[in-house]
Amino acid sequence: MYRLRIAPKWVTDLVTAEGGSDIHFIAEKTIEKSDLASQQNRFYLPRNFVKANLVPMLSELERESASLVGDDRKRTRVTEGAEAEKRKTKVSGREHGGLPVVVFTRCRFRCYLKLTRWDGSAGTVIKGDELKYFALWSFLKEGDEIEMWAFRRGGDLCFAIGKP
Repeated sequence: MYRLRIAPKWVTDLVTAEGGSDIHFIAEKTIEKSDLASQQNRFYLPRNFVKANLVPMLSELERESASLVGDDRKRTRVTEGAEAEKRKTKVSGREHGGLPVVVFTRCRFRCYLKLTRWDGSAGTVIKGDELKYFALWSFLKEGDEIEMWAFRRGGDLCFAIGKP
């Protein structure tokens, strides 16, 4: 996790073509079925990598937008009775907002998504309506080993995600 990483050629070529700079290794992970399931609508980022590699490269404003300020523990829930009452009146899930990001697949398809941390699980995810296109155009499948790289393009945060 903490060894020196050199960006692979596909990442450096993508960053150069996009006019980007400041490449950082973010994470490696195995694709889970839930990462590509349209019902889940989220791509999970491994917690230890987020803390070690992603958070340090974000500005304070970006950390706030992505809900990555403070500790990364689960938020404690209120009593069961209060939670049940809350569920009765709840029409839809809480809007998590998030930091707008551009996610590139290895074939340079781009998706406009959001980076955020969920309250309940304290998991950091990339989410959004275009995640279904990422699942389609990344050609990834359950069990694939991938790497995630981040870079800046005109100040905006971008990710390159694909097989090494």
